[in-house]
Amino acid sequence: MASRPRKGKPRTARTVVTEPAGFKSLPKIEQIRYLQALWDRIADGPGQLPVPKSHLSFAKERLSEYRQDPSRARPAHDVFRHLAKPDR
Repeated sequence: MASRPRKGKPRTARTVVTEPAGFKSLPKIEQIRYLQALWDRIADGPGQLPVPKSHLSFAKERLSEYRQDPSRARPAHDVFRHLAKPDR
């Protein structure tokens, strides 16, 4: 049975990435460390990464809201704690 196209946001093309030799045989923690090291290499040049206009618009909107009423802001650790709750 063929899948039907989903309504809403357009689908993004998936990039096919060849897995490094031996990656699957690594313990999960080592796989995570590998990915973190890879991300750190990418993040060394954050100015080279394109930022979608929608992300910039969202950030500007949130900054504007904060400037209008800073008392509504929540500390990051409170937000992370809320997000970590299993019952949210």
